[in-house]
Amino acid sequence: MGKFRAPTLRNVAVTAPYMHDGSIATLSEVVEHYVAGGRARPVGAGRDPLVHPLDLSEGERRALVTFLEALTDRGFLADPRFSDPESEPARSGSPARR
Repeated sequence: MGKFRAPTLRNVAVTAPYMHDGSIATLSEVVEHYVAGGRARPVGAGRDPLVHPLDLSEGERRALVTFLEALTDRGFLADPRFSDPESEPARSGSPARR
């Protein structure tokens, strides 16, 4: 209970909202969440005893967000082979009218 698989960080900057429940809107807020040690929950009530606040300076926090944003593969995101087929314009069997 309380365990889940961590997803890849590839393209993480374009996958908001964050967390398993979608409760955090930006990468900066995610970093702040972990700097604070996560949500307040006592050890033994579903919180791992290894979870503790991160000691990051403001500059380190900005650098971490910049690093996460750098994991975005713009070429992959723009490649039509990987586009959402539901977002494509409707195609019919008849030729387009001019």
